[in-house]
Amino acid sequence: MEVHRISENTIRVTMDADELKERGITMLDLLGNKSQIQHFFYQILSEVDTDHTFAKGDPVTFQVMPSSSGLELLISKVPDSDDDSSNNPNDQLRDLLKGLVAGDDDQRKTEINDDREKLVSDNRRVFKLDSIDLVAALADALKVEGLASSLYTYHHEYYLDLAYLDDNYVELKPEDTWVIANEYGTGMTEKQFQRIKKNAKCLIGQDALGNIREYFD
Repeated sequence: MEVHRISENTIRVTMDADELKERGITMLDLLGNKSQIQHFFYQILSEVDTDHTFAKGDPVTFQVMPSSSGLELLISKVPDSDDDSSNNPNDQLRDLLKGLVAGDDDQRKTEINDDREKLVSDNRRVFKLDSIDLVAALADALKVEGLASSLYTYHHEYYLDLAYLDDNYVELKPEDTWVIANEYGTGMTEKQFQRIKKNAKCLIGQDALGNIREYFD
């Protein structure tokens, strides 16, 4: 776990996937259990706040940016003059986890809202995966009806285009689906994907997830 104090009121904590696993935590766990989210974040705060500057009862906010390698957590004090109830961490935590897909380090340092504007759409995401084994593992994890999928390859890497066909979410909502997919790959912007797609080979144009499951069964 890497800890960097950005300012008097803000701490950045970076944890990799192995560290999350040691704590028995996955991004899906955090998304599905608000009390677990709060407990986990405040536990991290208690560990990194070595000089106890955050231990005075002041309200704090958490900003989390998940990625395929783990997560980056920003912990900030709320200024005394800011009485906006939207800063309540209990209300923010689930929203901060919705649909967040990180790219490279520069992208992860930008504002969360800016990142989301660069993504494809609420109902569609594209993920880059490093191996066909990861594609197969994701296919096994995402057995979802109504989720269209196409698989491309370029320079020994794989690109999975996922899109919900309608708004009738029977099993998983899109934001939950993207969190699961983000554990296996890295999200891409539409501009990045279109640049790759020009030279990529389409391996499976329709129902890539279903076909991959059959191939690896």
